Amino acid sequence: MNSKIRFFRGAVLIFLAAVLVCGCTGKPKPIRQSELALGTVCSVSLFDSKEQALLPAAFSLISQLENKISKNIPDSEISALNRSAGVSPVVLSKPVFQLLTMAHKFSILSEGMFDVTIDPVVELWGIGTDHASVPAPERLSHAVSLVDYSRVVLDSAHSSAFLPEKGLAVDLGGIAKGYIADQVRDFLVSGGSSGGIIDLGGNILTFGKKPDGSDFRIGIQDPFGGRGSSIGVVTMAEGSLVTSGIYERFFEQDGKKYHHIFDVRTGYPVDNSLAGVSIVTKESAAGDALSTAVFALGLEKGMTLVEGTEGVEAIFITKDKEVYISSGLKESFNLTDRNFAMRGGF
Repeated sequence: MNSKIRFFRGAVLIFLAAVLVCGCTGKPKPIRQSELALGTVCSVSLFDSKEQALLPAAFSLISQLENKISKNIPDSEISALNRSAGVSPVVLSKPVFQLLTMAHKFSILSEGMFDVTIDPVVELWGIGTDHASVPAPERLSHAVSLVDYSRVVLDSAHSSAFLPEKGLAVDLGGIAKGYIADQVRDFLVSGGSSGGIIDLGGNILTFGKKPDGSDFRIGIQDPFGGRGSSIGVVTMAEGSLVTSGIYERFFEQDGKKYHHIFDVRTGYPVDNSLAGVSIVTKESAAGDALSTAVFALGLEKGMTLVEGTEGVEAIFITKDKEVYISSGLKESFNLTDRNFAMRGGF
């Protein structure tokens, strides 16, 4: 067996001219802090150096939320919930119950293509670990039988959740970074920040206004190129852009690549015409969940979901280097790489 694991972080790029790269010629001056968190490099950039004190507190909030939400932390609330499957409900803190409820909502919206109970399949494949491998069919079939978001019992009166069968398990990895980005933005705004950028491993959230008053320009990663290469640029005011693609996390076994976005019906990585999907929303949690769901649905069904959901736009990149955009991005997306071709809508 020949296995190779590769990680590709930072699915989007931010083009801010001199604002963050070289600083402003006048005042205020931008500041930035980066740390390892959530399994990736996280950065928070603020446009005014007078807001310096907010940065350590923002990363403290990220750490606090990760410690509650991550299934990889043994004493997290989600770990406790998964251990209690088939035994008893678990009372959750307000942010964790809120996030789990949100994840359940997007599971319903996507008809299960984003499923908060995907964890048995994720654990079996082990992508992102040193033991990633293709599972035995019988074990995979059993794992798929445990994926069913409708079986999660949420009790808002007691802020509790219950997994009624042993083996059921929740994985919030498909929405957690977006949710945390939203919480950090709210914290920074309440603390008086005039604006900035939150980048949680490629989950981008912008807020406020740049010092020169212009919109943000966010580059869309070339799924076939090296890190830092882009196929086009989205111009947008404050909001979120999240990308899912087959190039982000994968491993190779016997000459074949297996990526981390799973088809909940089969337990195998999604196999369709798409190489990447970028979702533009106001709230990053929505973009995070929908980037997975829309990718799994494929081009036509994914576009239908996007066009039918208020406040959601998308950029689709196919394996044939074709680019499709939702109707709301016609004036704000600019394709810059001539190796890719713009196509019409549906």
